[in-house]
Amino acid sequence: MAPADIEYLWSLRSVRERCFRVQEAAARNRLQHFEVDQSKFNDMVQYVLSLMKRDFDDTNDIPVHGRWRHFDVGGRPRIRNLINSWASLGEDTMEQTRRILDLFVVAVLLDVETDHTWSYREQLTGRILKRNEGVAVACLEMFTAGSFSSDASKPHRVDSEALMRFNIETLAAGLQVDSSHNLLVVLQDRVDLLRHLGQVLQSRQDYFGIDVARPGNLMDYLLAHPTTISTKKGPLIHLETLWPVVQEMGEVWTASDNSGKGGTRDLGDVWPCGAIQTNSNDTFDHFVSFHRLSQWLVYSLIEPMEKLLGATIEGTEQLTVLPEYRNGGLLVDTGFLTLKQPDLERGLENYRKNALLPGQPKVEIAPMFEMSDPVVVEWRALTVAYLDMVAERVRDTLGLNRKKLSLSQLIEGGTWSAGRELAEISRPNTQEPPIVIKIDRRVIY
Repeated sequence: MAPADIEYLWSLRSVRERCFRVQEAAARNRLQHFEVDQSKFNDMVQYVLSLMKRDFDDTNDIPVHGRWRHFDVGGRPRIRNLINSWASLGEDTMEQTRRILDLFVVAVLLDVETDHTWSYREQLTGRILKRNEGVAVACLEMFTAGSFSSDASKPHRVDSEALMRFNIETLAAGLQVDSSHNLLVVLQDRVDLLRHLGQVLQSRQDYFGIDVARPGNLMDYLLAHPTTISTKKGPLIHLETLWPVVQEMGEVWTASDNSGKGGTRDLGDVWPCGAIQTNSNDTFDHFVSFHRLSQWLVYSLIEPMEKLLGATIEGTEQLTVLPEYRNGGLLVDTGFLTLKQPDLERGLENYRKNALLPGQPKVEIAPMFEMSDPVVVEWRALTVAYLDMVAERVRDTLGLNRKKLSLSQLIEGGTWSAGRELAEISRPNTQEPPIVIKIDRRVIY
């Protein structure tokens, strides 16, 4: 593969460009796995608008999409309380930012998709929490207990030494998972991912520091970078400076083996898509980039940079809707996308076979595919492209531009929430997506 191909497919701009090529194939009726009902497009738009109007009096009140939201479940400002406690002890805003970045990096990498049977009891309040929010609060309590620090006198940090010796027992205990729960299948992958992060922290001292290698030290790297500009408001940081850093943290590892289950080797979350394959001699012309994990890190990390240091991140308009099941489920549960009959039958048979395995779900049958399946690639690409179009229609309806209503806000207050609610309504017992991605090794997205 030519270096130019590698560089392009690793880039953020390739995500939207390649996904819209799949949308163009849909417009020409050349999809291989889905039917598109354009008459349902406005239904999606109206559903997103109705949720935004129900949940927010003003669009200015819609928060951005990021891991911070999950920590504040139940209206309890856990992160702000933590920051205030550090400030009261004399920690300056730079160290506060490093610590929050430490926490958020680990919380994103541990953002495992749990099923409806898992729950977490918050130690501080006794409250029972589930799903992404439960995992976030579990990460927070592990963080404050010093589970990710090698120095008992400095528990509120994440460092390479602690990560490299992190083990499955610590994670299972931290998430309150017993030995019989099928969540253990994916937890070993997350342990391996954290150990990989520990190695990256030590090998990339230019990013993460020399004396104590921490994820939060990337803030020092960004501020010292020659492209960063100091302004009265705060630092102006280019997203292109942050992008390779976040990719090293996790996505490189997920595609580093030869199984093909976590992505394309040397390219990350990038997959072939038959809908855009041509007779061109360019071997990678039909590959579609997603970089979901790296984008989730960016969405989550830029918020504390902005709030604590007054930073401005230049280039965030390149970020896309995250191609995951809540956003993608919106397209399917509204009837906008429908699986073609052969793929539907194949997916249902996959589910039935998987249900025979110990600990696997057996209720509310839905078509199931592996992450690498062409159905999933096409679904994810259509999710990115069509929800970009939904976002534009929502803005037009409200008379707002992108500065007044960012894509990040639209995901948080609209598409992500809509997909989750539709899953709860359509499949109340499991709240699973309309298309299930099989849990497997290296499947981090």
